[in-house]
Amino acid sequence: MSPLLTAPLPAELLSNAEALVPLLRERAAETEELRRLPDETISDFERAGLFSAMLPATLGGSQIDLIEYVDIVRTLSRGDASAGWVGAFLMAHNLLLARYGAQAQADFFQGGTYALAAAAATPPGTAVTTEGGYLVSGRWRFASAVMHAQWVMVSAVSPSGPLSVAVPIEDVTVIDTWQVPGMKGTGSNDVEAKDVFVPAHRTIEFALFSADSERAAALHPGYPLAAYPVNRILPVIQAAVALGTADAALELFRGNAGKRVRMQTGQRIVDEPLVRSAYAHAWDLLHVAELQMRDALEMTAAIYGPERSQEASLENRAVINLGLTGAGTKAFAAVDLVVRSSGASIFRTGDPLERICRDVQVIRNHASADFMTMSAVAGGVLLGQDLGDFPEPLF
Repeated sequence: MSPLLTAPLPAELLSNAEALVPLLRERAAETEELRRLPDETISDFERAGLFSAMLPATLGGSQIDLIEYVDIVRTLSRGDASAGWVGAFLMAHNLLLARYGAQAQADFFQGGTYALAAAAATPPGTAVTTEGGYLVSGRWRFASAVMHAQWVMVSAVSPSGPLSVAVPIEDVTVIDTWQVPGMKGTGSNDVEAKDVFVPAHRTIEFALFSADSERAAALHPGYPLAAYPVNRILPVIQAAVALGTADAALELFRGNAGKRVRMQTGQRIVDEPLVRSAYAHAWDLLHVAELQMRDALEMTAAIYGPERSQEASLENRAVINLGLTGAGTKAFAAVDLVVRSSGASIFRTGDPLERICRDVQVIRNHASADFMTMSAVAGGVLLGQDLGDFPEPLF
């Protein structure tokens, strides 16, 4: 890992991501077999400057904004959903590492302009006070990208309250639990620690770590995203990956529709009005999803960006949350439409649409994609009610 001489501009990062799309598609089968990204893909991401994309300029990064981040993740996901997912977390987790104190950042970023980190928050572990720091124990689930990580950020409850704790990957055990039908390449395994010593400087109060952070803003002036609440950054990943996966599904369908012939009639399916209507409906859903996601991102910037022209009211946050989960849900529906119009042959193992079907089934069950729950909570807020049992910091 060597520092880039000059951090790429956002347009260059997006162009680099676009150039990787065909390579990611070529490696999709290998990615599934490995149940992680191939080493070549991680190297490609490094050469493309992606891992430092969300680092502040004070650490040599490109300090892209949230919309630019979503565009990159969506593009990578058009190549392969697992690659988009892993790339998204490895980019964003650099931004989260930059929230720790200066001494911890010296640990993370020594020898280069970025670090590769996974994160797992649930269920929280324990942090027992000891001289100079804590003894941390626990087993955490769904540590996406952990197969490529140098560090893992975990949550642990200390005598003084919840902490975010950064642990070198060699101090934890990665447990192979990611045996799933889709999103296989994310390697979202469990991690376990048993009485691992963590110096105090590599911990941070969870509330400070996850909330709108003046400390992060002071450490990295000039990069507004460094101070955004975590729950305004990480949930965009699901929507971005969903839209990129839908982009791929519509592209694949469009490329195959003129070649397929209906067995019963001998006609090309592209000439059938119902197939044309299904594709138009899918295109419309995806376009609306994009507009809805952009609206949510623009409102996020208005609330948490330097202008702060809107308040972080429950009502505004309800609109943001509905925008992101709604966008993902519409993207999934677009995929469903083209799949149902594609015939049985796509379900042969190795067909790109067959993999997309499996990926979508896994993504749509992620907590951040749960439109049913979010619509109930956000709908209540928009009707003047409170959050009920839903945790306010997660809203």
